[in-house]
Amino acid sequence: MALPVAPPPRSNDVAIVGWAGITVRIAWTLLILGVKVRPEVLREVRAHVLYHLDPATPLPHAEDMATHLTEAWVARVRGKPLADPWPVDWEMPISPRWRRALDRALDPVAQAVFRKHYGDNRGVSRLETSLDIDRVSIEAIQAGLREVVRRVAVSDGLPLDGWPPPRIDRLLRRLAAWSPGPCPPVLDVAEGCHREHVATCARCDRIARLVRSNVLEVDDLFPPSVGARPTQRTRAVVLQLHPEARAHRSRLLRELSIPAFPLEDDRIVFDAALLDEATPLLKMATEVELPARHQLRGAIVEGPGSWSPRGLIGPLSDRGSREVLHRSWGTVDQLGELPHALPEPPSARGWWAASVSLGLVGAVIVGMLVATPTGDHGQGLDARFVEGRGGWWASFDVPDEELVYVVAEEAGTLVVALHSEGSGDKVDLSIGDGSYRVHLPGRGALVASSPRPLPDFDLLVARAQGAQDPLGTLASELDGTAAVRWVRGDDGPGR
Repeated sequence: MALPVAPPPRSNDVAIVGWAGITVRIAWTLLILGVKVRPEVLREVRAHVLYHLDPATPLPHAEDMATHLTEAWVARVRGKPLADPWPVDWEMPISPRWRRALDRALDPVAQAVFRKHYGDNRGVSRLETSLDIDRVSIEAIQAGLREVVRRVAVSDGLPLDGWPPPRIDRLLRRLAAWSPGPCPPVLDVAEGCHREHVATCARCDRIARLVRSNVLEVDDLFPPSVGARPTQRTRAVVLQLHPEARAHRSRLLRELSIPAFPLEDDRIVFDAALLDEATPLLKMATEVELPARHQLRGAIVEGPGSWSPRGLIGPLSDRGSREVLHRSWGTVDQLGELPHALPEPPSARGWWAASVSLGLVGAVIVGMLVATPTGDHGQGLDARFVEGRGGWWASFDVPDEELVYVVAEEAGTLVVALHSEGSGDKVDLSIGDGSYRVHLPGRGALVASSPRPLPDFDLLVARAQGAQDPLGTLASELDGTAAVRWVRGDDGPGR
């Protein structure tokens, strides 16, 4: 005879017992903020909230924090700092006594203003019409509501006399959403039962209204059997720019070839697993002082969290924002010290003089030469490519006497950026340390060098223009007569 199997013990984790209440609070807050409650957005924000909540958090306080965390998430996704002059208020749980004091002290009209203005976010002008009272009366009721809260808080040893009206109003909104429970089964509420309870419970009233208006499905209100609480862990890099360099943040976000996201008004966050891909650009940025080395620092943090197309989910971004304040300017965790600015390029006058001198010397000795060696083909070329700004940054180094040819592939067309006729032609690309750098817009870039002119270069470019792969064709044609390094966005680096 088979023994009966006892059901598993009921979880006390607020992620499970409070799933419906937290979900409804998130959806309600998103609507107030003008965000469409799409399934993927709801899942993402709910995971973000649950990463922050301790399993033992009481449900009313968990719902309260869900409002704050949803507001912070929306501000972050919109690339703006959260406008909250009193962030410490959220650490203060709502007292049930305050809500009971309001319920006892208010007449029906004041109760209607409390529920509809502070609970449903209806504006004063709309209340004038629906309640058939004038603005002066509504503002008098608001002042009375604030005074009730101040008095009951004083009796609990929390003087709110110095709080301005907007701060008291936010406390009133929190009180209007406070739902002590116990509540009937969620499915019953969603199907329109228990109307007397729904009329007095903000949580159940919102459940019924959101389901009735198809903002939420009934299935959204029930936790999954496995994995209700997110448990992923990740690592994040948080970069901070000095106040004098904040104007460079948008440029860095555009230039980074990895998913990176704005944080507050002076930070950038991205996955630490992608730091190696970001390193060349970060080093190049400080070399050209956009921003300068002493205006950038970064920290790596690890903990609960995950990544989405809209950024980092969980508490790591807040932790990273605090950690980066303790790093030295000019350093990034794991990367070490960022490079100093490159020296100013030398004057072109000396290069042109040297070029003329070399030409004169060449004219003298050309008659002495019987043949020119052809074995090396400019193999001293050292080139690196970094994607950014809608194209490629090409950094290269060649012997001083080498001639250089630089080509970009833009919209399927080859564009010649440099066709050397003498060794001094490349001076305009010098960055002052003996190497050269140029930005080439488009999907591909090529750098070639040779110890002697390539008389057929223009012909080779014109012939490659009609090929299915113009840049690759040109690279093949030049191979053997010049050293060639090239890159294309979909294929990675060439030779």
